[in-house]
Amino acid sequence: MSRGHVMVFGPVVLFATTSACAQQASARPSGEAPAATAAAVYRRPAPPGTLVDIGGRRLHVRCTGRVGGPTVVFEAGLSQFTAQGTYGKAQELIAAFAHVCVYDRAGLGWSDPAPGPRTHDDMVDDLHRLAVAQRWPGPLVIVGHSIGGLLARRFVTRFPGSVGGVILADATSEEVLFSSAAGDERASLVARIDAGLRSATPGQPVVPMSAGTPPEVMLAFTPEVLAAVKQEYEAIDRAPAAMRATNGYGRLGDMPLVVIRRGRAATPPNADDERWRERQERLTTLSSRATLVVAANAGHVIPYDDPALVAAQVRTVVEAIRAR
Repeated sequence: MSRGHVMVFGPVVLFATTSACAQQASARPSGEAPAATAAAVYRRPAPPGTLVDIGGRRLHVRCTGRVGGPTVVFEAGLSQFTAQGTYGKAQELIAAFAHVCVYDRAGLGWSDPAPGPRTHDDMVDDLHRLAVAQRWPGPLVIVGHSIGGLLARRFVTRFPGSVGGVILADATSEEVLFSSAAGDERASLVARIDAGLRSATPGQPVVPMSAGTPPEVMLAFTPEVLAAVKQEYEAIDRAPAAMRATNGYGRLGDMPLVVIRRGRAATPPNADDERWRERQERLTTLSSRATLVVAANAGHVIPYDDPALVAAQVRTVVEAIRAR
């Protein structure tokens, strides 16, 4: 997957890699040991957070930190959910000064599945219902990572009065998401997921897992979660033409905005790195109160690579809101 259109991190990429390895293992001569062995009957671990009814189905959310607003919420990249550790350290640091929540979108992690087909507006509306059901003290400060950056911007468009600030962490832009190359990647990964689902056993990982694999990681490879990941991919291609255009997911007016772009690149940097950098810096035009920050030692998953930097930028936005 080229740097120019990175959209995902976690089970989707791992699924593609692991399923390919599994196919290679099945082709080995008899007697040659495979790299991974099928686990015994898998049992889904207990959720680390709370299941919240948002109107006939539940979303899983884990909130920590001080009481009172604003509430910081992470809008994760495609396929990410609470227990994978990507946002955990950043949440821990933010909890020292703010109320902070990480949640699982429908069907991911421990959240109940939603009937399809899904759209990005459906996902944004789910987050709003969750915030209302939980009575989160406002305003919200949304940290959007990867494709979560587009969802954060769409949330502001649909519920502008409920958001006080946005942090975009190596966020995907419309130009990246709707490029022909990204569309080809989506089609390839959806085909791999479909292949895995055709022979899946309910509740069990669809590919062999090495002994000792954490149960939270195995959860990402169950057919139920992979079906939700497929649903999220399909939602991208349902976006209307108006949302596919530059700034189609919405501008932010004079809302406090921090754009954090990755500093780690190929050696030497290539054309994809340069295009990604330019698109990240262009995101600062979304608000008249935007700041650009470079995570010098981080790759795409900035909240994992440099959680202290993310927490520091969140603190800046939170304190600005409290000072009003």
